[in-house]
Amino acid sequence: MADFPPPYTVRVSPRAKNIIIKLIPDKGIEVVLPKGVNRKDVPYFLKKRQEWIERNIRKLKLKGLSLTPPELVLPDEICFPASGKTYLISRVKNRKSSLSMRRNVDKLLISGSKWSQEQELELLTRFVRSEARAFLVPELRKLSAELNLPFNKVFIRAQRKRWGSCSAKGNINLNMKLMFLPYRLVRYVLIHELCHTVHLNHSAKYWRLVKMVEPDVEKREKELSESGRLVPAWINF
Repeated sequence: MADFPPPYTVRVSPRAKNIIIKLIPDKGIEVVLPKGVNRKDVPYFLKKRQEWIERNIRKLKLKGLSLTPPELVLPDEICFPASGKTYLISRVKNRKSSLSMRRNVDKLLISGSKWSQEQELELLTRFVRSEARAFLVPELRKLSAELNLPFNKVFIRAQRKRWGSCSAKGNINLNMKLMFLPYRLVRYVLIHELCHTVHLNHSAKYWRLVKMVEPDVEKREKELSESGRLVPAWINF
């Protein structure tokens, strides 16, 4: 491969014990470093794994995948199947130096003298998180009371792989990207996490509890495993 190593990002993880090289489709190469490892040594470690990296890049290409990030295309409307709301986006140039966004019923007005895609993405992401907090938290509380499954605190996150999680203290994390899923799957995730307040595992007892509330567990699990495609690409940048 010419021009080795290809572009990569570096992340330091306090939990990492060894250097980890990840090939992430549409994202590129990520190098995870344990604390104390010098970033300047990364090209050397990549060179040592060159054969492995090139072999796996070829495998990705055979699957029609690429490490090259797709172009960021920002939306003209945001649809939230979870809550049934849709917002049309308008962009207006004015003399104000600071970028701002204003909501008017079902419209979002983005305005400023000039701005980058990254700045607009940050605004839109904050809006998604705000809508998720306004919708998901009351839904969780309502379901918690209905099922008599109390929890401690709830947090809205932007997790990449998990739709939700529950800690030993009864704190529940919900992914803001749930807003892009149909309500039946959102409800299932809430049930899933509330049941973890009783069984903090995936034991037979846990699944029996889930099935008491949601009999179509297998169907919902299959739907959920395929639901990543429902999340728009721009929110994952």
